Amino acid sequence: MDNQDNGSPGKPDTLALPAEPGRQHPQWWMALQSALFAYGLTVGAALVTMALLVLGFFLGGTGALNGMNDSAGTMGVRLDGPSALLIYPFFLAAMALGGTPVLTISAAGFADFPAPLVSLWFGALPLLLSAVAVTSLWRLGRRTERREPLGSEWHRWLYSALTGLGLAAVSVLLSLLVSLREDTEAGAMFLTAASPSLVAGAVLVGTLATWAGRKNGTGSAPRWIARIEQSLPGIRTGVRVAGGHYLAYTAVAGTVLLVTGLVKGGVALAFASPLWLPTAAGWTYGLGHLSAVGESGLPAAANLPGSIGDLPVWASAAAGVLTLLLAAAASVAWYLARDRSPGVLARFPSWLTLPVAFACAGAAVSVLGLLVSGQTFSGGGRGPAFGTAGPVPWTFLVMAAWGLLIEAGARTMAGHVAHLVPPRISRMLTGQTVN
Repeated sequence: MDNQDNGSPGKPDTLALPAEPGRQHPQWWMALQSALFAYGLTVGAALVTMALLVLGFFLGGTGALNGMNDSAGTMGVRLDGPSALLIYPFFLAAMALGGTPVLTISAAGFADFPAPLVSLWFGALPLLLSAVAVTSLWRLGRRTERREPLGSEWHRWLYSALTGLGLAAVSVLLSLLVSLREDTEAGAMFLTAASPSLVAGAVLVGTLATWAGRKNGTGSAPRWIARIEQSLPGIRTGVRVAGGHYLAYTAVAGTVLLVTGLVKGGVALAFASPLWLPTAAGWTYGLGHLSAVGESGLPAAANLPGSIGDLPVWASAAAGVLTLLLAAAASVAWYLARDRSPGVLARFPSWLTLPVAFACAGAAVSVLGLLVSGQTFSGGGRGPAFGTAGPVPWTFLVMAAWGLLIEAGARTMAGHVAHLVPPRISRMLTGQTVN
């Protein structure tokens, strides 16, 4: 026998090597890897945003660029130099995760400051960058779960929390490394995005987004969603209708805001739109649905329109027409997408499904569109100051009322015009296969 085992090693060309299984990494490493990749993608998107901002100031003329440089020059950074493209994206990435840039001034030599040590901070979500972070975490979590499924829900939460902690660690560390400091004869200034809100936001976003992706990767919905659907029939479809309604409204309103910003603010403001346009469009969504934008302790926002009546007449009329048209469209979409069986429609909870979905949209607008700012004085005999601006907290009640109105429209008029919807869109809304 040619392949008899005689104790001596066989020839390499006669060995039958077993197929090597795919290389598997430890779950803890994959969890940390997701945090690193998601943070890197967020910084990359922030780098693109910063490049657009600098390009806008170049195209906007030397006056706009010099003005921006003057505001940043106190920290020794020029926006038209490579330092801005290397430093400020980390600040934007930190803000996308909930961080608040903090400027601390040692004011011993500044007579205008009321205390020896003053901290100024500002918080706002650059929503496009936040969406990049959440989406990347969700997709990475889903891919990890599909490659190496975990055996229990407890382990999913454990490794999702590890991703959140890793995201917080890397974001805080890099934010500290790119902090800006300047010492002068009058005092010292220190600017950093490493803040307690960054730690809390990164842990929360990293954990929840990763867990949602991992859960989606299992192909099963959480039990609490099934319980909600028993109480509110079709709630997932209702959330999709509310989300589509929000996207349609903000797409139209955002286009108008972008053109207005270009005409009145110039190229620099238009190129900076990735930072302000999603938030402004969300504010317009609330104003157009008869909610309000409130300001408390933030004088810089005092001149913002507080209601739809504060807009120019043409803008108020256009917003009203857009609101009514999209409410009618949402009624038809809900009519086509929902379960229209008499047994479901006869139940009282079926009237609450869409109001709850739209109330969630209103609450999200109020939370995600909030701007916050504060001052802290140390040793000056004054307490901290705090200010906010954004859609008022009761926006969710206004949107719940609109959801009820859309529900009524779906039960009364939508059936008479549903045949006008193109067949392809109708099949998509009803869940049929689109060929």
